[in-house]
Amino acid sequence: MSEAVMRKSIQKKQQVVNEVKDKIERAKLMVVFDFTGVDANSMADFRKQIRKKDAEIKVIKNTILYRACNGTELYDKINIFEGPSAVIFAYEDIVDAAKALKEFLKTSESAKVKAGLLDGRYVTPEEIDALASLPSREELLAQLFAMMQAPITNFVRVLNAVPQKAVMVLNAIKEKKEQEG
Repeated sequence: MSEAVMRKSIQKKQQVVNEVKDKIERAKLMVVFDFTGVDANSMADFRKQIRKKDAEIKVIKNTILYRACNGTELYDKINIFEGPSAVIFAYEDIVDAAKALKEFLKTSESAKVKAGLLDGRYVTPEEIDALASLPSREELLAQLFAMMQAPITNFVRVLNAVPQKAVMVLNAIKEKKEQEG
């Protein structure tokens, strides 16, 4: 191979490393997982599903991924960069992406989470599993709305109860006077 071709190849690899590094920096959650035992059709379906959650999945060579992780807390965890690796980059709802991955990994006995980054901090497979167990953003917002609405509802009930009791007392007085007289 000529020197010019090798230089071009190295430049191309550096460009891919830079693209992956950019995805790592933009993602709120990055999960590296082993996809051993997952067939191509399942992976394609999962890609479509994960795209709907404002996330993406990439199969990346370990050497490229290792270089892109330079400067992150994953860089020191060398065992992560062994075996087949796919990466999920979640840009918005991290809980939804983690839930989708958890469900996807149930389809294969040998596929498993290796590690990840949550806002630049190293997270273990157990922490990612715990993240997947949290309620989704929509569920949390619904719970918050219900909690905020409860005091208002109770206040309205109290306000309604006061006139109702006054009317009941007046009715009782009226009935008593009618009986007496």
